[in-house]
Amino acid sequence: MSDALRLIRRSIWPLTQLSRAAFHFVFPPSCPLCHRDVELNERDDLGRLIAPVLCDRCSADMLPPPSRRCPRCGLPVGPHARTDDGCPHCRSQKFRFRRVIRVGLYDDSLRTACIRAKSPTQFPLAAALANLVWLHEREELAAEQIDLVVPVPRHWTRQLAKPHHAAETISRVLAKRLGKPHGRGLLRKIKWTPDQSDLTAANRKLNLKDAFAVRPRPRLLAGKTVLLVDDILTTGTTANECTRALLHAGVAKVIVAVVAVVPPHSR
Repeated sequence: MSDALRLIRRSIWPLTQLSRAAFHFVFPPSCPLCHRDVELNERDDLGRLIAPVLCDRCSADMLPPPSRRCPRCGLPVGPHARTDDGCPHCRSQKFRFRRVIRVGLYDDSLRTACIRAKSPTQFPLAAALANLVWLHEREELAAEQIDLVVPVPRHWTRQLAKPHHAAETISRVLAKRLGKPHGRGLLRKIKWTPDQSDLTAANRKLNLKDAFAVRPRPRLLAGKTVLLVDDILTTGTTANECTRALLHAGVAKVIVAVVAVVPPHSR
């Protein structure tokens, strides 16, 4: 970036902040889930106000009580469970991604929010869920030293039919919070497949075999740590196949970030 461009950005930044403050004064921000007014207090590492956000009540409903979780699959584990090579839920799975970072389990109010966030009119809710991930998992995200943020893609036919894609919104917000590039379109789904929710665990793997590919960008990808983002993690099959494609393209490590992980009894 040139010195002139840096000077311009520094000059207009106070005006941008002032205009945002004026907008929020005239149109007070509200929770995209329950529509109560919210006060914007949190800022990211660059000093930018974090919006949209959920109200305290909705956030509290979604956040699980403190407990140990398996870093490999994100599911809760007992206080003395061994997790260095996974947990009883995932130890037999051949996951290629390094770990899962998530807010909570796909139950109750978090499940309701994730379902609503898929609606074309619920872009603010999807963005608020992304901010929830960042606000409550920022230390975990920062510790991974992410180089690039990539959303789990859909096939172009589904993208055409339904342009709003919650995973893309969440990944774009997380990239902004982390101050890292957003690799939209870098990872592609090149094969149309039936919906995973209608298939057994075994058929899910066959369904997505060779379904993803990465655009050749060796300088961008070689040796990098990628944050792969989706809204929900069920069995991990989709994330695993995306990771396979990313590693084949030269990525060194893949970390998965989601809003919620589906518990085994709900799969």
